[in-house]
Amino acid sequence: MRTPTRTLVAALAGTLLIAACGSDSDDSTDGPATTVTETTTPETTSDTTPETTEAAVDDTTTTEAPSQDVEADTAAAEAALLTLADFPDGWTEAPSDAGTDVEDRLAECIGVDSLTSADASATSADFFSPDGNLVVVESVGVNATERDARFVLAGITDPEVPACVAAAYTELGAAALGTGAVADGASIGEVTASRLAVGAAGDATQAIRVEIVLADGSSTITVDHVVARSGRSIAALTFEGRAEPTAVETIDSITEPAASRLPA
Repeated sequence: MRTPTRTLVAALAGTLLIAACGSDSDDSTDGPATTVTETTTPETTSDTTPETTEAAVDDTTTTEAPSQDVEADTAAAEAALLTLADFPDGWTEAPSDAGTDVEDRLAECIGVDSLTSADASATSADFFSPDGNLVVVESVGVNATERDARFVLAGITDPEVPACVAAAYTELGAAALGTGAVADGASIGEVTASRLAVGAAGDATQAIRVEIVLADGSSTITVDHVVARSGRSIAALTFEGRAEPTAVETIDSITEPAASRLPA
């Protein structure tokens, strides 16, 4: 991951200090409506606020980027990925057809180069529940420094992020969802994004829930983005509920083992 710009660090340091009490206003856009529901940010870890040390915000401070063994860190990221053995009996897997558009847009919303790591990352297969109504996929990345990883988790607490995430789904449309999530030719309507309180996993955990109503009103798809950090590593998990929202207990039961195997 490239080091975030100093301007962004300074801006987030000021903005995120009020994230816990801030609220988002709805933006008026052409096309499908995008609304944001703001709930209290879960105070699960110290990463709910940005780093505010002098080194993090002093524009005059310059440091040499640390060297990273990208090959070794990529191998570590691959080894940390969930496998089918981590899921209950009856789950199946298939090669992931998830594109990078959604994660790239989430990274843009946070203000970083990558949601996991720009240099050393890996993505799991898609895992399907027995009825096919829940699809889980994981990306793991190992950053050059712990500070890079902490910056991602802190960035998610920015009060502007849910609105940005909702707008990304509105713009990407059905292409943001997995194959088979909606019928061919179907389009999405209203998109609502809100923070989601989940259990603590690893050193830090943050989550955002996106609710997508199909344009014809036939169904609502819920996508939960859960990001967990351990040391300088990050696991980004996506839970796509095609029939009903994924229970937080289910999210926690998958996120915890994913975070526990992250290389520190």
